[in-house]
Amino acid sequence: MTQRKDIDTMRRRRDIDGLVAALFEPEEIVRQTAAEALGLVGDERALEPLEHLKFSDSDAGVRRAASVAHAQVAARLAARKAAEGIPRES
Repeated sequence: MTQRKDIDTMRRRRDIDGLVAALFEPEEIVRQTAAEALGLVGDERALEPLEHLKFSDSDAGVRRAASVAHAQVAARLAARKAAEGIPRES
């Protein structure tokens, strides 16, 4: 079982798989903290799990954190594509 304190370690190590797995832990605070960490890391592998969580989690705080994190990741990817000259998807 992932502890809230483990999330920061995973974020610093950019352990996307570990953070995504933490989105499915039973404790709301762990799921919320994992979503926030994924938003900070900004890896595109987090988009689908965050998309799912922002609509399906039973806790409003977790849904909100997932929604914000999803927007952060999407914005970071759009900025990266713009910097690389890749057209945005419609």
